[in-house]
Parts: sequence; C-alpha cells; structure tokens
Amino acid sequence: MLTLDSHAEKTFETWPGLLHLAAAGAGAHAAIDAGMDAVREASESLMADADLLSRGSLDVLPRGTAARHALEVARAAVPGFGAQPVPPLLVALPGALCDMVLAAMRRVEALDFCAVALGDALAFHMEAAVEPAIWGGLSPVAAEFAQGAGRLEGGVAIAGVARAFPSSGVGDLVVAQSENAALAALSVASLADALVWPRARVRRRRIVDPLVAQAFSTHPLVEAPGLMPPEDIWETLSKGMKRAAFLRDKRLFLAAAFALKGRGRSVGPVGGDRLLRFGVSEWC
Repeated sequence: MLTLDSHAEKTFETWPGLLHLAAAGAGAHAAIDAGMDAVREASESLMADADLLSRGSLDVLPRGTAARHALEVARAAVPGFGAQPVPPLLVALPGALCDMVLAAMRRVEALDFCAVALGDALAFHMEAAVEPAIWGGLSPVAAEFAQGAGRLEGGVAIAGVARAFPSSGVGDLVVAQSENAALAALSVASLADALVWPRARVRRRRIVDPLVAQAFSTHPLVEAPGLMPPEDIWETLSKGMKRAAFLRDKRLFLAAAFALKGRGRSVGPVGGDRLLRFGVSEWC
C-alpha cells in the first residue's frame, strides 16, 4: 500500500470552486507543477467555454481542451441515454477539467498516485491501493467511493438535491464512477434526476451562479423533502435503480450508489458497508 512518503498537494481557485491536486511518488512535485500549469492555461478560456456549454447545444466550438473534452464525452454518451433526458452539458465541465489536469500530471514519470477534484467531480489514477491519508483534501465522499469500488483509475462524481448542481430528484446523495470524471458527472446527474417523488415541492430558491441558472433554466427542479413515508423512500430508490440498470447496460458508468433518508441502494462492484460517509443505516 502506498504511504505518505513523497506526497504533494496544491489548490487552485477556478470555476466553480477550488480545484485540488494531489500526487504521490518520486515525481509527485513535478506532477503537481504540470497540473498547475495545465489548469492555469485552461482558466484563460474556462468562463467563456462554460457560457457556451450552459446554452445546451452540442454544436459549439469551445476554445479550451477541457470544454472540448466535455463535448466529446457528451456526444458519445447521448445515444446511451435513449429516451431519458440528457442532463445539462455544463455538469460535465468540472469533471472534464479534472480529466484534463490529471492527464497532464500523468505525463510525469515515477508517479504512483495522482488525483484532481473540483466541486463534485474527481479524477484519479493509482498504481496500487493507497492509504486514506493520501487522498488528503480531496472530496471525502468521492474518495471513499473511489476506494470502495476497487478500481485503480477513473472518475467519480456526486449529485443530489442539495449539491452544487440542482436536481429534479430528491436523493440526498448519488455517486457514480465511470471511465472518466466528465462521463461520471453526466451519468450521476441523470441518476439523481431519476429519484422523482411526486410529493416534492418545486424549487423556489434562486440559483446564484448565473451559468448554472442558464443551464438549468428549462430543467424541473425540486426542494429537499422533509419526512417521507418508508414505502415512498424505497419506491423512489427503485426508480433510481431502474435508470441505473439502463445506463450501466449502455456502459455510461461502472458503479453507483444512492442515499435517501438513511436508506440506500447500490449497483456495481461497491459495497454499502464501505460507504460510511453516505449516512445510510439500511442498504438493500
């Protein structure tokens, strides 16, 4: 198991929050420098590209590598959604930026572990299992899920009714892992939207971020619900599992988990007993 020896971390403020880089191995510091160079370059066109993606069209020409990656992932994924609504394209951009920065870090030799987190997205690669402390200031929920799913690389994204990107579903926490963070973000947004509860109240609160507000302007959104009858909780989670079965069959994600009012469901190679941060007392 990899330890904290030769471990390095840095942060960079960008849209939509604080981007966090972590690396371990003899090349850790060089990898962090490479990642910082990549995100500095990306930040020059990030806001303009985010505005393009927030308009919802696949037929745009963004300047930055991250936005182009987000579009490529979305175009490839759209057929897999079938009749299901495709989430707003903007949700894929933070994950795409993580993917792009991670790719720059991985070009450095002698690197045992590297990861990049931004908002609710995480991209990671490791040569072997690592001790939990190496994940450092990265998203705790995403890091826990990445370790619980047992894969050595990929992307993880989080969604839910109270997360950074709003949802039309009432799930407290929905997490998915895919081959990259951009695809994980699109997939988890769709999974979260599937957790529809007919008695949920329509969201009235104003979305502060103008880019997010524009991206979700035609998307039905709900408030976090109060008490829910136990039978409604399980029925709502079953809706998520139904969509998960469809999307996983299309290879849009590898593993996912849902949490709602202390109850949980999971799909793929991840055990609920390892997901302590989900706050679930009963998995099914």
